Amino acid sequence: MNTQSGGNLPVELTSFVGRRESITHAKNLFAPARLLTLTGMGGVGKTRFALRLAREIRRDFPDGAWLVELADLGQGSLLAPTIGRVLGLRDEWDDPAENLINHLRERRLLLILDNCEHLLDPCAELIDRILRATSAVKIIATSRQVLGLDGEQVFPVPPLAHTAAVTGINEAMQLFEERASAADPAFRITDDNRAAVERICRALEGLPLAVELAAANARTFNTIDIAEYLHSTEMLRATDRTRPTRHRTLAAAADWSYQLCTPDERHLWEQLSVFTGGFTIHAATTVGLPHTTPEDAVPEDTAHRDTVLRALIGLVDKSIITRIDALGPHSRYRMLEPVRQYGADKLAATPHAHHIRRRHRDYFFDLAQRSITDYCSDRDIDWYATTRAEHPNIRQALTYSLSDLDHPQIALEMATVLTPFWQQSGSVLEGYQWIRRALDLLTAPCRERAGGLATASILGFLLGKTDEARALLRDHRELIEQLGFDEVPVITLYASAFEIYEDGDIHGALAYAERAVDLGLDRANPGLVAEVMALSDLYAILIESERTEELAQRFLQFTERHGAHLLKAIALFPLGAVKWYEGDLGSAVSLMREAISLYQKFEQPGMVAVCIEGLAWSAAGSDPERAARLLGAAGSLWQHSQMPLAQDAVHRVTSRIESDLRRSLGDTRFERIVKEGRELSFVESVDLALGTDVGTKSRPRNRASRAGLTRREEEIAALVADGLTNKQIATKLVISARTVDAHVEHILTKLGFRSRTQVARWLAGP
Repeated sequence: MNTQSGGNLPVELTSFVGRRESITHAKNLFAPARLLTLTGMGGVGKTRFALRLAREIRRDFPDGAWLVELADLGQGSLLAPTIGRVLGLRDEWDDPAENLINHLRERRLLLILDNCEHLLDPCAELIDRILRATSAVKIIATSRQVLGLDGEQVFPVPPLAHTAAVTGINEAMQLFEERASAADPAFRITDDNRAAVERICRALEGLPLAVELAAANARTFNTIDIAEYLHSTEMLRATDRTRPTRHRTLAAAADWSYQLCTPDERHLWEQLSVFTGGFTIHAATTVGLPHTTPEDAVPEDTAHRDTVLRALIGLVDKSIITRIDALGPHSRYRMLEPVRQYGADKLAATPHAHHIRRRHRDYFFDLAQRSITDYCSDRDIDWYATTRAEHPNIRQALTYSLSDLDHPQIALEMATVLTPFWQQSGSVLEGYQWIRRALDLLTAPCRERAGGLATASILGFLLGKTDEARALLRDHRELIEQLGFDEVPVITLYASAFEIYEDGDIHGALAYAERAVDLGLDRANPGLVAEVMALSDLYAILIESERTEELAQRFLQFTERHGAHLLKAIALFPLGAVKWYEGDLGSAVSLMREAISLYQKFEQPGMVAVCIEGLAWSAAGSDPERAARLLGAAGSLWQHSQMPLAQDAVHRVTSRIESDLRRSLGDTRFERIVKEGRELSFVESVDLALGTDVGTKSRPRNRASRAGLTRREEEIAALVADGLTNKQIATKLVISARTVDAHVEHILTKLGFRSRTQVARWLAGP
């Protein structure tokens, strides 16, 4: 979740070369406009150009500059939820576009929408809606084609300068030198190789991707050999005269790199193009096949994996694949999109394309099954992180499954078993849509369809699609009767509890939920049982049942017995609420703080907000100022998560607490303190809730802002000043240590300091 107000622009891991005049020109064009579309062919560097431009103007946007990568997005219906998720919103509303626009109305921020060309119409429609509904949002779009909107300012991103330069080294040559020195640390442009480097850059027309691909081979060939080999690809460029010159040049560069690969490396390049959003070594060695393997074989021996691994190493060495920074214990890899697309085109022309796509689907179908075994277990942290990282691949696998008419039940089963992920990642609407599409495909009476109907009904109720949810549940009941089920399934009772709640009968809803728990304890998977227990607790709190503490204790003990972290965090709040009702404020605070600590292992802003409101209840009597500040902090987090049922439950109490605080503090003072709480960042809100915010109020935050630090850099600088190591900061902020290293270096550079001690003194100064 990106709750930091400064945005999410990634750290530059390599230098940005040249294009000073082009950046200045683009800034001047964008100043009076609200939409700037950067056009150009794949590989010209539109993304890097957009990010550099954004970095130079982001101080004009107090609500941040936000990058939204669309290359892995295959459906226009997911565009608004994807942008919303980058901004920290959860897609739990029926109209995600309207939800996004409501979030943007009063904000002054910059959106960078990268790779719009394959979603041209949906992008144009949504951008037009955003610009018409807001006054201070500006957008940079990158696309191979203009969007065609009123007010659109188009800027064709030029290639790097590659003609003779007065200094003897033009922009393309400078890029070649920097990237070649990464492959061969001893490489420098000298009088001996200058002519050859200039020849290479001129032949590649200064296209950054092509230059980088060429430079990566400096470890294998000298520049004269590279130049001569490029010349030999002129025939490859000449075979496709219908392509624009720059497209032929990029294709020639890709073809040239392809020819340098071994047969296994070429084969794997093609196969790995089925992944979107990256992949792990395990995924690559499971999906990939050596080029000598028969299509109907399923090798699982060590020799097979070693062959694929060797080819993977070769592709990394040739810079076809790059390792990307990622959370978690396992390395992740990905191809640049033009390189991936090149491999996809090659794969599509082979007879085994369908076979590889099916292996990809099967791999992520197996991953989806972990939702059953790992959600309510001590493996839930890894399950959540892995599933979230593979979200783009899961979408790809589901898309393929919907096209596999021979096995329609796989799409439905996969979408259904992922329900815990859809709920916990804020993707309820997306999950609902996948299941509905799969139900349309699998119309024959079967158990898979029965389960899908019930699950879709539950998600429908959560989304507020009450009429659709009722119809789905009715179809589910008719189907289980037709199939001759011996008894009512647990999930039927679970869905029925939602329906009865919508009827206004909370006592009846609790009774149905309790029947589901009793029936499921020995028969259903633990994750489903835990979800029903959570619902029981919520209903019990709403009606102030005398069994509330008993049910809350049962839920907590159940999660502890299974070693679950996320579900335990969910169980801690209702028990904390019970303790608060009983007047045991110490226990209430302890339980809710423990829940927040557990939620920090996941991306759960909504549930953190629930707990912060609970802490405000506990502080209201003894420290009304702290209670008001906590309410403000919770309010700032609610904008990142829409959870109607949970919000309704806690706000019933919070409304009474707020009235008491207004009487105690006065309206003006109350509003001022709440506003202070709303201005806190996510990390600061958590620190306030956990009681670890001592001294932060006196820290001169404006000083950091004036120095040009982003909001994330402000947070890290403050933690540096508190004496935390980079590893400790990474743990606290739930980001990688490498990311912290890069941020600290940027902070020192911006401030002109050499040591962490100087940062601390500077922040503490007048």
